[in-house]
Amino acid sequence: MSNWTVNDGWLPWTKSCFVCGEANPHGLQLRSRVEGDRVVIQYVTRESDLGWRHLVHGGLSMTLLDEVMTWAAILSLQRACVAAEITVRLKQPIQAGQSIRVEGWTAATRLSRLATTEGRIVDEAGTLLASGSGKYVPMPAGGLPLCSQDFVRHPDALRLPFLD
Repeated sequence: MSNWTVNDGWLPWTKSCFVCGEANPHGLQLRSRVEGDRVVIQYVTRESDLGWRHLVHGGLSMTLLDEVMTWAAILSLQRACVAAEITVRLKQPIQAGQSIRVEGWTAATRLSRLATTEGRIVDEAGTLLASGSGKYVPMPAGGLPLCSQDFVRHPDALRLPFLD
């Protein structure tokens, strides 16, 4: 389900976010993209993503799912959103150097107060590695000005007036 009013394209990114922050030296510096009714991140996992010596940390899977599900909620509610609840189910181990696709979408919205989202991580063959669901609520009013100052204004990113 999607009630998005944006076309396919790159979503805005920030300076400081752990996932998308272009100026965060410890972050992933990834870009999210809208593809139809999905928010998508393509990523090749790194050695620095490991928990156990040979497995990507489960918290990274949750972080990536949170990123795409947050954007799904933002696009559906047309407001900056934050997570109220996230559930992740790790299905298969993810290895360092593995190419993954992270997808998020909106399952339902309730008025303009709650977006229920779902997400998944798959490998190049489409094997399900992790799945997630979340509940997202609008960001408290005072938070948006701080966040909008952190966005990078770039011609490659979709313009979302409700985040200005």
